[in-house]
Amino acid sequence: MPIKVFGKEDRTPRGKPSSEYPSWYFTEEKEKIKDSISSKEQALKSGFIPPESRNQYEALLNVERERLEAIEESTPKLTGTERDAIEKSCKEMGDKIRDSKFSRSEMEKGLADPHEEARRMVSPVIEIKSQHEAEFAKMCGIEIKDGKVSRNQAERMWKIQRAMLGEDRDTNRLRRD
Repeated sequence: MPIKVFGKEDRTPRGKPSSEYPSWYFTEEKEKIKDSISSKEQALKSGFIPPESRNQYEALLNVERERLEAIEESTPKLTGTERDAIEKSCKEMGDKIRDSKFSRSEMEKGLADPHEEARRMVSPVIEIKSQHEAEFAKMCGIEIKDGKVSRNQAERMWKIQRAMLGEDRDTNRLRRD
């Protein structure tokens, strides 16, 4: 699968992801950068920046522009078949996550064992069956152990897939009633 999850700016010098989520995942941060660029451009255009600070201010503006451009460039642009594959994988992963969660009523009534809940969150309990899921896990920097990942790792994959599709990423929507 040729989809890249993490861009150059999201990787360490050794090529590993530098965080759990790619920079394009954070839409609010992207909007903040856009707003900052816009306000800096307006300040320059309006003459609010003293001449002695202008070069430094323009350099700062250029750094922000480059950062935004790198984020935009690394944002996956899905083809029809890639989108279909991500939707299918996302649905399957969501079903597996749902099955690993206690229901809302079990949680509210205190019937959910907190130790079991914690174990499911951090221990490999969700099976990775398809080659597509295994490749996507690797692209997300997730290590598969004995053909399984933890629920937290599966949720991270699901959230990234949902972000690629432009959909809501709240994993509580997966919990059964």
